Amino acid sequence: MLPHPRLTLLRIGLLASMGMMLFGTEVRADTKAAMRVLRDQCVSCHKPGKAKGGLLLTTHEKMMVGGDNGTPIVPGKGADSLLYQVVLEEGDPHMPPKKQLGEAEVAALKAWIDEGAVWDATVFDEAPVAKPVKLAPAPQSYQPVLAVAFSPDEKLLAYSRGSSVVIVDMTKPERPIAGKLEGGHTEPVQSLAWTPDGKQLITGGFQRIIVWDTLTHQQVRTLNGPLLGGITALAVDKTGDTLFAGDGESGGAGFLRKFNLKDGTLATTWKAHEDTIYALRLSPSGDRLLSGSADKLAKLWDLATLKLVATYEGHTNHVLAVAFNKDATQIATAGADREVKVWDVKSKEQDVSLGDKKTVYTALAWTPDGKALAVVTEKGNGSVYTQLTKHTGEQRSDTGKERKLTTVNENLTSVAITADAKSVFAGAFNGKVYIWDAATGQPKGELEPK
Repeated sequence: MLPHPRLTLLRIGLLASMGMMLFGTEVRADTKAAMRVLRDQCVSCHKPGKAKGGLLLTTHEKMMVGGDNGTPIVPGKGADSLLYQVVLEEGDPHMPPKKQLGEAEVAALKAWIDEGAVWDATVFDEAPVAKPVKLAPAPQSYQPVLAVAFSPDEKLLAYSRGSSVVIVDMTKPERPIAGKLEGGHTEPVQSLAWTPDGKQLITGGFQRIIVWDTLTHQQVRTLNGPLLGGITALAVDKTGDTLFAGDGESGGAGFLRKFNLKDGTLATTWKAHEDTIYALRLSPSGDRLLSGSADKLAKLWDLATLKLVATYEGHTNHVLAVAFNKDATQIATAGADREVKVWDVKSKEQDVSLGDKKTVYTALAWTPDGKALAVVTEKGNGSVYTQLTKHTGEQRSDTGKERKLTTVNENLTSVAITADAKSVFAGAFNGKVYIWDAATGQPKGELEPK
């Protein structure tokens, strides 16, 4: 006698909500093993925005809808399931297209399907196991400045240049080089963060974070951890004891990692975004962390609990930069959708929309007093905005006073503005740091190590 349809639906519902039993059979450890194969080997090509063959593998429901070639699995029948057949060495088509899964991975998938293909969504919140990558030195000509950052007292300016970091003495008119941090990274340094006392500088590269002594210019320690990819963003808390780092594989989810700077240990990791994290900022009071990602979202995190406080949704492309105003009542975001947005933190509504939608905004920085917002673009220009006022929705042109920066015709990647809002410093792909007078928008020189 066939089971009653309502009883069948009830069983499926309980399975989805509890993830523990399938038709009276306890789920075995093979479930997580198989789900990790899906996460690490399959989802990058079968996720929203990149669903090859029309197939999505990010949820059980989407998987069972299937793609152009039908449903990928037949629960309870691994050998008859397309997902299993295509990962075999003789599979045609063969998946993944350019590699062969290991025997243990193939066996885990078959066992999982044979057991009923129970879905364990918690696996997708885990950070994948880091893959060893052998790096070769970049060409000598490749020396991009991907990050610039003032020391807390603004007496020093640090900027990455390829795999090294240059520290500039800002107390002297000629801005001489005070030191260089070299030999720690093989690949370009992507992110920088000073400790509050200015005694240490943290650099982020590929699968590596290094803490440097800014007086001796020597390494204090290396935070390798189980890091996945490029460390695209860093932020140090107000005590100087804790470091937050944005990490993730290209095309994969973005994870936030919390390190103890005193001993270099990794305290915790959590999945923060569905794609690469490009920017991190701490609130002035130090109780909130703001992140921006290629998943088009900015998110606000409570540092006491590491819980999500708010999500800011409105960009239609990567969020590449984020910033707080002086009292964290507003945040600014800039992105690949050619817009700069200013948001009310509590209401999550857009107060101000800036930009001409003609070029990608790559970086932004807000002065500590919140009076000046500097933004730069991939086309080598930028602006300093002051007197920002909430727009009414009827017009965009009167939401702030804009001073345009003279174009330098180079891809600008990073920006810093002095606390007195007098000077703007922006790093470029050609290895230079350009300087402007913020009041006039006119160039004031360049930084380039000789």
